[in-house]
Amino acid sequence: MSAPTTFDSIPLWKSWVLTNLQTGLLVLDADARIVFANSWLLRHAKMKSDDILNRPLMDVFPMLKGGYFQAMFEQVMRNGFPVLMSQTLHPSPFPLFLPNAQRSEDRLLRQSIRILPMSRSDAALAGQRYTMIQINDVTSTIVRERLLKAQADKLHRLANIDVLTGIGNRRFLDESLANELSISVRARTSVGLVIFDIDFFKQFNDHYGHLAGDVCLRKVAEALLKVCRRPSDKVARFGGEEMVAVLPSTDLAGCQQVAEDVLAAVRGMRIPHVSSQVASIVTVSAGVAMSEAGAQLSPAELLGNADRALYAAKAAGRNGVSCFSAQHGHVTLA
Repeated sequence: MSAPTTFDSIPLWKSWVLTNLQTGLLVLDADARIVFANSWLLRHAKMKSDDILNRPLMDVFPMLKGGYFQAMFEQVMRNGFPVLMSQTLHPSPFPLFLPNAQRSEDRLLRQSIRILPMSRSDAALAGQRYTMIQINDVTSTIVRERLLKAQADKLHRLANIDVLTGIGNRRFLDESLANELSISVRARTSVGLVIFDIDFFKQFNDHYGHLAGDVCLRKVAEALLKVCRRPSDKVARFGGEEMVAVLPSTDLAGCQQVAEDVLAAVRGMRIPHVSSQVASIVTVSAGVAMSEAGAQLSPAELLGNADRALYAAKAAGRNGVSCFSAQHGHVTLA
């Protein structure tokens, strides 16, 4: 004699399997009333059988009403085809809670949900069409993906940071400048660029030593970060003692002011430099250039213009700012 097919009379071995299954199971009758819920689901929902059996699904879990789950459930009821819901777009439809020992920033477990209607032939044998909702816990997968993403982001940041100064490296500069220039073309905005060079840095290293030179580089980088503090500003080490500030949506006067502020910040640190031919403290020179809205300059062209301006500032005696005029194709001292 075959076992009964009703859900209130399940053979012992089947009951044992369902009790120990590490997956949530809900079975609904043709009126979407819950006729079965396994132990795993009751435990994570913090409910008892008497709380949910023979009650409509949407009454037991009202948070499902009007959402994506209800839309998918009604679709299954109409066409009779199973549905697997996206665990990425809809991570926690049911209020199923993680054990306290597993909680971090999340309280609800992440869920992969499959809605499976009974076939017509099976429904004819059972006397009505039942629907099974299977809920898998994918929290560990999500947490692992989150950790992997965090590690990848960290590695990407480290790959773009100059180890000595803590600001962006040449790779970061090349990528950022190309990206900002591309954005500026589409948005018809300007991009400013300032190259800074520490005055008589070779003589500083010769007199104080390379370790002191490293400290000097870090302090100048700090000055750039202090002045270029907008979220869109980018600061990077160009090479040697040269550093660059990329200033999106900044006109020539604004770029010049940033350069002047950096020069003043460096002088304000009053780092001794007895070998300087400008002053007894560390100073920097700056060259300013910009890509006007719609100009479509390449990164190399913009860097070249700023470098020409920097050369003019150094030729004029250092510790000053020069600007390249794209309109007239020459450099003017600030």
